[in-house]
Amino acid sequence: MKNQNIIASLATATVTVLGTGLSEAQLGEADLLGTDFKGSLLYYTESDRVTAIEAIIEGQYRLSQIDTLGVKLVVDSLTGASASGAVASDFDQTFTTPSGNGTYVTRAGETPLDTSFLDTRYSLSPTWTRQWDANYETVLGANISKEYDYFSLSANALVNYTTNDRNRTYSAGFTIAQDSIDPEGGLPIAFGIMRNQGGLQPRLTGDEDKTTLDLLLGLTQVIDEKSLFQINYSLSSSDGYHSDPYKFLSVIGADGRPVIEDPPATGLSRVLYENRPDSRLKHSIFAKYKRDFSGDVLDASYRFMFDDWGINSHTLDLKYKFRINDTSYLQPHLRYYMQSEADFYQPFIISGSEPVAGDTATFASADYRLGELSGFTAGLEYGRDNVDRPWSIAVEYYLQSLGTVDRQFGELLNQDLSEDVSAIMLKFNMDF
Repeated sequence: MKNQNIIASLATATVTVLGTGLSEAQLGEADLLGTDFKGSLLYYTESDRVTAIEAIIEGQYRLSQIDTLGVKLVVDSLTGASASGAVASDFDQTFTTPSGNGTYVTRAGETPLDTSFLDTRYSLSPTWTRQWDANYETVLGANISKEYDYFSLSANALVNYTTNDRNRTYSAGFTIAQDSIDPEGGLPIAFGIMRNQGGLQPRLTGDEDKTTLDLLLGLTQVIDEKSLFQINYSLSSSDGYHSDPYKFLSVIGADGRPVIEDPPATGLSRVLYENRPDSRLKHSIFAKYKRDFSGDVLDASYRFMFDDWGINSHTLDLKYKFRINDTSYLQPHLRYYMQSEADFYQPFIISGSEPVAGDTATFASADYRLGELSGFTAGLEYGRDNVDRPWSIAVEYYLQSLGTVDRQFGELLNQDLSEDVSAIMLKFNMDF
């Protein structure tokens, strides 16, 4: 059949599986009964900030010619220092740890980082795939994820319909997720003032929940014997607790310096816990083009996202697999991401204009992930794929740049409130 050449040359077509990101649906002749296991190890380290190690094991077992069971296990560990949202100043600043039982000091001129950042996550995702006939395929899945202070449960379903000529596939799916957070030290009160060890912390007991529903509509079209195109639209609606309980905003005086908590002997800079809206609606359009050049493969994609928080983002991703020989390849990777800031993003609060503690109708966050930013990734992968046990190793460099803060005044003009962050990533993949 004509389209078998396309399948053999392109090898994979990307299908968005809600709740698990982008996964690759094999287009090869993997019709034999048996078991297949894959593993990957990721090492990620930022300069003077977060370090992460992630291990992934994926397995598939073909029950029959039409049924396949799958399972994915993820274990990752994060350590290091995380930006709290407070601003740098020309004097040392003292903050409490998330538990409220200790303090840490940020030196003059440095971005305040919470050095107690430490977490381990475990995630298990089973799937059941059934090929009902030559046209219809369904994928049912679930996910359970546990961190120190976070628990998540989700279920997802995907339906693929492929036309009789095998040139076109329609996809539709959904994911529903229920998340629960029980942060260290309790839930902070919106815009409550951080206290020292002996003070009364503005926190509540118990946990908070968030429910998310994701919907997907997709189309994959074979263009010719060498290329295919895919386009997806996804909608994500979430309700519940969206704030980060470990992020806060500095209160800045008329001189552009952080206000010191009263009495000054405590040494604490005055910071208020953030507050975000309790709902979010996101729209996303994803387009992908893949082409075979006599063994070399171009893989290009673009994603546009916008939401009701005022954030618009653009992601351009480009890979090109150079075939060295029948069993080896080199694949450069370039990725560029940019986003606008959320409507309620603000890097600090002016003294005298602080919202009242407990005011859940006012929104403000200094989390740089909600601000204007751009990220650039460049990497190179080497792999062996037409062997009994395919494997690959990749190294990537990431540089994140924040938008310029145009609200600086006084001493803030002498501080870098948009510090760049760089990271190195190493990844190893292998089929067992």
